[in-house]
Amino acid sequence: MLPRRRRAALALLMLLPAAGALADDNAADEIAADDQPAVTPYRPTVSNPADLSAPGWLEFEFGALSDHGSDSTRTDTLPWLLKYAFTENSGLLFGGNAYERVRVAGESQSGFGDTFLEWKQRLPVSEGVAFGVEAGVGVPSAPSAFGIGKPDYIVNGIFSSDIGAAHLDLNVGGVRYMNHPAQVSAWQSAWAAALSHPLGEAFGVAVELSGAAQHGAEHAHQALAAINYNASRRIVFDFGAAYGLDHAAHDHSVFCGGTFLLGKLN
Repeated sequence: MLPRRRRAALALLMLLPAAGALADDNAADEIAADDQPAVTPYRPTVSNPADLSAPGWLEFEFGALSDHGSDSTRTDTLPWLLKYAFTENSGLLFGGNAYERVRVAGESQSGFGDTFLEWKQRLPVSEGVAFGVEAGVGVPSAPSAFGIGKPDYIVNGIFSSDIGAAHLDLNVGGVRYMNHPAQVSAWQSAWAAALSHPLGEAFGVAVELSGAAQHGAEHAHQALAAINYNASRRIVFDFGAAYGLDHAAHDHSVFCGGTFLLGKLN
């Protein structure tokens, strides 16, 4: 477990975005509720929607993830993501892991995680239907013991569609690793399919299947289920769990976090 002081500091870090967003909400009381932008959560599913966050507004996601392997390995991370849209169809994604701890055979290593920067382009088709493309680079900012070691290159294709009250997100893409074992391909393909549905005005549910394949390594697949709570148009919390569907995937993971609209930049 993390030392008490560190756990308290990390908990405070997780609460700061919520406090900032709540302060912004109070400052915006003069604006009609219907005119206020709403958050566009990407977490907690593997797949992303084609939509971007509100143009001109800075949006922040933060969470905690505990991943337990079938071989007793454990990885704890604090994933984060900053989103900024220049228009409703183009923007930047900047994220990574604020903290990562990997424990194998009773020994653990920890530190700041890797980061990534991506450009996102939305390609609208009709009302409630759009394609999207994300492309970027992963930056090796984590210790070499558990980080990527060298830059990697990321691409992700997206199809999103409203289906009545439900919403479907399909992602297909992958990562090209510059640092990989000799017997393993540099390219890892990945896919994900998520379906979400509101449960009244305050809650929603999401289910997802996802997988990854890399020549020379075992394929991995997982099933995920999550619930979100809409505290306001600008704050959404989530929690859930995922389960590995084959030997290569983790045994199970649990997570929680939130999406916060921090403020307008222009």
